[in-house]
Amino acid sequence: MLIDDIQKSIEAAGFRDGEKMPSVRKMADCLGLSVATVHRAYKALAEAGVIKLIQGKGCFWGKAPEVTVTPEESIYSLIEKKFLADLDAGYLNAFEALPSSKELSFRYKSSPYIFKKFLNQKVAQGILVRSGHKYYFSEERPVNESNYILFVHRSDDQGRMKIESERESDVFRVLTQIAAEQKITVHFIGFHEESDKLCRHGGEEFVVKNDEHCLGVFLSTWLVKDALKLFNHFASFDGPISVWWEYNPGEVPQRVKNKKKWAFYNVAFGKESGAIVGQFLLRKDIRKVHYLSPYHANFWSNARMQGLVESGIEVVSLVNEKYTSPFDVMEASDRNGMDRQQLMDEIMADLMQNASLKHFVCSNDWVATSLIDYCVAHKMPIPYVVGFDDTIESYRYVFDSFAFNVGTMVKEALYHIVAPTLYAEQRRQMQTPLGRVVEKK
Repeated sequence: MLIDDIQKSIEAAGFRDGEKMPSVRKMADCLGLSVATVHRAYKALAEAGVIKLIQGKGCFWGKAPEVTVTPEESIYSLIEKKFLADLDAGYLNAFEALPSSKELSFRYKSSPYIFKKFLNQKVAQGILVRSGHKYYFSEERPVNESNYILFVHRSDDQGRMKIESERESDVFRVLTQIAAEQKITVHFIGFHEESDKLCRHGGEEFVVKNDEHCLGVFLSTWLVKDALKLFNHFASFDGPISVWWEYNPGEVPQRVKNKKKWAFYNVAFGKESGAIVGQFLLRKDIRKVHYLSPYHANFWSNARMQGLVESGIEVVSLVNEKYTSPFDVMEASDRNGMDRQQLMDEIMADLMQNASLKHFVCSNDWVATSLIDYCVAHKMPIPYVVGFDDTIESYRYVFDSFAFNVGTMVKEALYHIVAPTLYAEQRRQMQTPLGRVVEKK
């Protein structure tokens, strides 16, 4: 068979542009020819531009497909993003050894060699330290018995803490637990907003000063009406400050925005939690829900609903825009001499007049329990319900609820105090540790 005939036979095989062709040996077997003869035919076709020969890759019909080769720098950049995302989500713990490099290289879909180079780069930068086969986050400032941090929270005029939610209680508990594990002493300072004073327990006024033994400050803005008044007390403080920010992430006061040693942590006020709930529902093949909120005149309720919408869920809202929060409802009931649950039930009864679906996402767990009680009282089928906050009531009533990542927030806030320079170079000023939906059945 002449080379021209071989070429015609190959062309008649119907290869598509960019398709990889059989090797010379396989083609020789198919045509019953010698490898040398087919090799000459392939070479002639390549010279004519009919096929493309690529060393080490093979032969392609027409043009070879474009192969994107990721530069090594891009690989490290992708690993960096995933690494920081895992730190945000709590998979990586700033105070514990990292998972094995083999486990992390598999998680980040990189070769063990590349990931080991990434870890060693972090060691060279001072972000990580190595001990044997294990890697740890570096502590920029060693902690000893004389060191302490300040935890500043709202209080009455005697410095007594006011705890009005499970989330607030969780923060206090996790903070003291992690600080004890790291042998960090915590001094609790109250902020009495009405008098604009800081005070120790017992009412003794506390004045902020720079103390070489003070590692830094953790400020809680939970139910603080004017955070700037609290921040003003620390205007001359030189150490790192971590802030539990319970407001719209975009409303950080200009005076402290992008301030080098200030870091903010927002676990509950973005649309991320709504998006995660939406993704959870889609995995259950739930695509249309009522969003039920008796206090929709605020940023966080709207953000959670927006997150649902952006996840791909069709949302039919049942909302009341008179109240801004559960505490607003409580204060309104107290002013009117009503039982708090009674006022909530009245709001719920009004909203439920327009209910038509069997799947509900509620703006928090109090709404979810009130919805279930309403259905029981009216002898209605109990719908599928998802709440927010993962409170004790979600276990008692048995419904799924979103758990905010308080533990990671506290760990990151403490790590920022221990390693402020390293932290500032690696992280954004506003951190949003992501939580998850906890299923109850």
